[in-house]
Amino acid sequence: MKQLLTQSLAVLAFLLLGSAVQAQTPFWSEDFAGGIPAGWTNVDASGQGAVWTWCNDPAAGNNQVGCPSIWDDGLNEQEPFAATTATNGFVTVDSDEYGNIPANHVSELTTDAIDCSGKSEVFVTFQTHIGVYTVNAESGAILRVSTDKMNWTDYTIFPGLTTSIRWSANPETPILDISAAAAGSATVYLQWQWTGNYEYQWSLDDIAIYDANPTPRHDVAIGEFFYPASSMATPESQIGTDTFGFFAYLSNQGTETQTNIKLKAYVTTDADDVIWQDSVVIPALAAGVVDSAFETPNQFAPELPIGEYRIKYTVSADSVDLRPFNNAVESTFYVTNNLFSKEDGPEQGYRPSGGGDWYVGNLYTMSAGSMDSYRATLAQFAFATNASELPTADVEATIFLFRVGDNVVLSGPDYNFQDADFLNGDLEWLGVGTYDAPDTVGNYEMQTVEILDFNTSSPGVLLENGARYILAVGYAGLSNVAFHAFNDNVNYLFPSTMTYSDQWYTGGFGGDVNAMLRMAISLVSTTDNTPLPDNTMKIFPNPVSETLNLAVSFDQPTDATITIADLTGRVIIVQDREGLTQENLSYQLQVASGTYLARIATAEGTLTKKFVVQK
Repeated sequence: MKQLLTQSLAVLAFLLLGSAVQAQTPFWSEDFAGGIPAGWTNVDASGQGAVWTWCNDPAAGNNQVGCPSIWDDGLNEQEPFAATTATNGFVTVDSDEYGNIPANHVSELTTDAIDCSGKSEVFVTFQTHIGVYTVNAESGAILRVSTDKMNWTDYTIFPGLTTSIRWSANPETPILDISAAAAGSATVYLQWQWTGNYEYQWSLDDIAIYDANPTPRHDVAIGEFFYPASSMATPESQIGTDTFGFFAYLSNQGTETQTNIKLKAYVTTDADDVIWQDSVVIPALAAGVVDSAFETPNQFAPELPIGEYRIKYTVSADSVDLRPFNNAVESTFYVTNNLFSKEDGPEQGYRPSGGGDWYVGNLYTMSAGSMDSYRATLAQFAFATNASELPTADVEATIFLFRVGDNVVLSGPDYNFQDADFLNGDLEWLGVGTYDAPDTVGNYEMQTVEILDFNTSSPGVLLENGARYILAVGYAGLSNVAFHAFNDNVNYLFPSTMTYSDQWYTGGFGGDVNAMLRMAISLVSTTDNTPLPDNTMKIFPNPVSETLNLAVSFDQPTDATITIADLTGRVIIVQDREGLTQENLSYQLQVASGTYLARIATAEGTLTKKFVVQK
């Protein structure tokens, strides 16, 4: 099985072969319903014995001879091969089955002669799914075409698919113009060649050859899209001013101009209930346009309770899209009790290729609208090592918390971050934590470190409303060979995760490579330094069973933040209210029996009272 230094999530896409090729009829096809056809050759040119096999059940996995593992674990999240006719048989190379072999396998599946005489154009399409670990699919998994089995022309099947990305779509459906190598010849051979070593698997099905371009007339696709949340997870007390804007890149992959393209953006609950939506109509998009950005006109203020939410984009046009699998995309974000995070779990480990001491940090921004104050209390992170370089139990690390100067611009034409030194005038060092790995630690296990005030060594660091902070972890000395844990679920199109080796790199390892480096916050204090009058807030009843009622009283309309927390300052409910005067506020509590805090904060002061929950 694989080392744990790199793991990956699936990219899922589903496609009906008939719609992809419209009404055209192939002059040659193969769906492997009866196994690998007679007359085809199937060899490992390197002599390692890693050959293509036939599988008649995509859901079987390694329980059936010839079938590949499905890799449906939480780290890879793959589905069974989803080719249109996969259930009547497909072919595959199970690279993982052969292990770490002495030399790369060169697995070659070659057709018998195909007659393309009289064809001025030849296009081939097929459905496929691949997972790589050692050799990039872009260069290692190719289609080769020959008329004599001696001279071959190579065609790229998986452009841009590297070992960092790992998995293709399931299925991927390339359309390749092989006219230069095949048109007019009576003997054409196709060969699927995979050079690899201890990869995952490569599956193939539903091959079709056409004498005209089968690219659909109508095919609008969403590519990259803007992820509007500053972080994947944001505390409820901080989410309200993280205003969301929306745009996505559209491509016209069809052969005809598309008209009245509607791009819609949504925010939904995890149950798919729409909270907010907006759209923009593009009058026309010419054939061949690639990755053109379009923005919806309105913004969303995410004043949301704790929970899981989704950001979604869809695209439609006047014509029925013939490849609808690329017409919708989505990503998740979370509103939490007290945790900032850029990711939802570890997928792979990275370190700078140049070696030496290095650091990685996440940028977090506090809400400018809160009437209350918070402190950073804990850092959470994960790492991995190669046991041959350094046991995980020998890793030591240092946590840093910096406030970013208000004058600093981290992106765009006015970029002015002084990035030469780790400690520089643009960063104020406020917090520190030390980490010494326990004896039982394993790769990618979450570790927690208390953040101490750099000047006083007391627990927690005061955070300013509206300020930006970098939470960083450093690996130095013998520990600089550690791989920090990352996740590539989200492509932040602004500075999010950054690294330092010889200088600060605000793009880190890439916009979609986000450090597993989380920051927990809590209320600064339950002490009312500038107390409001006692009759500003009354609690009833007390003790509370399920519903907490607060009677709030102000002489004139007052903006306030209402916070319900436990005795440690961990926030349970937070709500910003405008223009409060005489009101009764009710909150449903789902907490254990015990003592809790109700707090109201205004520009004039705060008032905190205890109440008891009895179940």
